[in-house]
Amino acid sequence: MKIYDKVKRGAAIALLSTTLIPVQAQRIGLKTNALYWAAASPNIGAEFRLNRHVTLNMEGVANRLKVGSKVDTRLWSFSPEVRYWFSARPQAGHFLGLMGTTSTYNLMLGDTRHNGDAIGGGLTYGYSFVLGRRWSLEATLGGGMVKIREKKTAKNAPEPGKANNIKWMAAPLKAGVTFVYIIR
Repeated sequence: MKIYDKVKRGAAIALLSTTLIPVQAQRIGLKTNALYWAAASPNIGAEFRLNRHVTLNMEGVANRLKVGSKVDTRLWSFSPEVRYWFSARPQAGHFLGLMGTTSTYNLMLGDTRHNGDAIGGGLTYGYSFVLGRRWSLEATLGGGMVKIREKKTAKNAPEPGKANNIKWMAAPLKAGVTFVYIIR
């Protein structure tokens, strides 16, 4: 089994395992990132309080956008993140996060097609502004390293049988202006 298949399976298990986390006296937030919506990328997330200072945040995003003959995107991504909150009130104020990410994409940018997947991790920093008892607004930035494995070809060239562009690279991993609704 390839490493990327293992990561995808692990991401699915992590997502499903959140249903096993006890929810008594726990804050659960549902969220969506307005910046991703501005890029025509529907997204949804959930954040679970684990203790007074630590939360588990998970987000998924998809994209299917075609603009003329130069831009054609198909993307899905999943990003789990463990956050440490500095304030005494959970899910409010400053936080640092340790995130992972996995993506599958098929992009036509200009005259080059990029068909592959990426896996990586990094650090995030953010601040959550409390708007009311149940609503908050998060501003988040994050960066780190990703390993891409893709078939990179010219627009009308045949696709190679295996990945021809494999490399590690530094990358921005997250930018967000996220609306959060606290369920509990």
